[in-house]
Amino acid sequence: MGFGGVGSMNIVMKNNRNLLRNGNREKFKNGLGSHSVSEKLEFNSPKASPQLLKAIREKMIFDNEQKQRKKNIIFAFILIALITLLVTVLS
Repeated sequence: MGFGGVGSMNIVMKNNRNLLRNGNREKFKNGLGSHSVSEKLEFNSPKASPQLLKAIREKMIFDNEQKQRKKNIIFAFILIALITLLVTVLS
């Protein structure tokens, strides 16, 4: 019987209990994030026109099609090479 999981669970529970009892530990020092609650992140991004957004979208679609085409060509080449190798080994 494997009771390794239970032993590990007991150790984790013990360590968590010790963390709760430790008075020197600062609980939730900066809240849940990496910045304090009083700080607010601000982004200064320029406004994009609909034409610019359309151009960006078309460029992304074109780039994705090119990447997919390259992947398909490489896959076909590897597949043909493997089939050729398989045929030569079995003959």
